[in-house]
Amino acid sequence: MKKLFFPGAAVLLTLCAGCSSVKTEEFDPRNPSENKVRSLTTVSQTECFIAARAAAEDAMASPAYTHFLERYKKKHDGQLPLMQISRYLRNDTNDPELNMNLITDELSKALRDSGKVRITLATGRDAKGTFSEARDLKNDKNFNQATVARSGTLNAPNLSLEGAVITNIVRDGNTTVKVTSFNLKIGDIETGEEIWSYNEPLGVKKTKTTFGF
Repeated sequence: MKKLFFPGAAVLLTLCAGCSSVKTEEFDPRNPSENKVRSLTTVSQTECFIAARAAAEDAMASPAYTHFLERYKKKHDGQLPLMQISRYLRNDTNDPELNMNLITDELSKALRDSGKVRITLATGRDAKGTFSEARDLKNDKNFNQATVARSGTLNAPNLSLEGAVITNIVRDGNTTVKVTSFNLKIGDIETGEEIWSYNEPLGVKKTKTTFGF
């Protein structure tokens, strides 16, 4: 029995196989030049990193903060001010899955690494119950009491970082535009004075073609 061969069918199968192939590769999610994928429904990890670093750099280089830092160091023998990251950094976007921890963690790291401010974990967003638990070990005879933190040793913050991530979406025909704004402020806790504010928009525009791609 002879086998039938259809050249057209072979070509079609080859094309289908090519269409279904998937290429997987690694990339650096912190590098914006390698991760250019953008979504209208969420803010990517890379966008969070970029925005946080830019905000921290802007804050530490601002004239108002520079002036505050000079006055504070002069008054406190060269010591750096202590900042809390507010627990009220808000997600005011249409994306309930936006990971605010990515933004605040990167903000905290960038600010601390600037060498111009210290970050506290005792108050604000990162205040942990473990601090109180560890300090309450003075009531546990199983622990060397000389190693337990005493009352009056925690330092209160001088500065507070607060703000939100805000999204606005506009549609016009086949074009959809999303603008995500990183809105942040630093305030002097002692005086209530606003030292620095930041509103940096990140825009993404997508247009459907006549084929719907």
